[in-house]
Amino acid sequence: MTLITNNQRSILLAYNTVERLLKGDFFHFSNIEEIVQEISGFEKNWPVIGLGTTNWYKRNGEAMVEGAVGKPSFLWADPESTPAGKVINLNFDHPDHEENLQSPVIGPNDTQPQFPFMAIAICDPQYVKEYNLSAGENIHLWIENEFPQENLGLAAIHIRGKLTDVQSTAACHIPLGGMDLSDGYSLKDNFKFIEYAKGNWNLQGLYGVNPTIQQVLSVPGHPLHLHGYEVNENRGGHINQAIATSNTQVTVYPIKDINIRIKNMDQAFMPIKLM
Repeated sequence: MTLITNNQRSILLAYNTVERLLKGDFFHFSNIEEIVQEISGFEKNWPVIGLGTTNWYKRNGEAMVEGAVGKPSFLWADPESTPAGKVINLNFDHPDHEENLQSPVIGPNDTQPQFPFMAIAICDPQYVKEYNLSAGENIHLWIENEFPQENLGLAAIHIRGKLTDVQSTAACHIPLGGMDLSDGYSLKDNFKFIEYAKGNWNLQGLYGVNPTIQQVLSVPGHPLHLHGYEVNENRGGHINQAIATSNTQVTVYPIKDINIRIKNMDQAFMPIKLM
């Protein structure tokens, strides 16, 4: 497979969009093998930062991508683990209770992860910005206030270090009929809610200030989409809130281009399994 892009420029590859996913589109998905193949033309040491979710019905979870082009790690926070949010590496591991893994899509192997939404940034390491936050900074608010002042339109973000008052969710049920997140992540039948008083975190985020791009990467009015996990507990998910300490570092890679891929659009209606 070949991308119509310049492999010397940083780029964000979006496989489907958040807007379409929230309307119930599970049928235009990607998988690990094809994503790894499509990014392989970039420099092997370029960092990758990504996030998404899976097709596993009532067990969608939160996906994260970290590492480098030559060896990306596809991680997944399981909403049905005990306790919720256990992170596994999908490159070589598998969720517990495989019999519960089922996709609405007819045909593919259900136990293999399919991503109805995945966005992965391939970051040019020569264009990077580093920040050390002050203790007590709300990370979402800091980013949403700081980046417009720097005229930053599209970026990938890596946050590491100690955080407090982390509020996270793990999607357990994105309905086939769609979901309305205009009031935020507050639907208790659809998300597992997890709070952490403090911990050592590794977060991956994507930021897009343009309203059109927000519909691809996030939801309108929310330029930042952030996933991550607590390193010691190996648990995490979608990050709704996190408060910095004096030991919080933010690495930002400005992204020049975006390529949105929605595959297999030739069929108007997709057959659905009886769930």
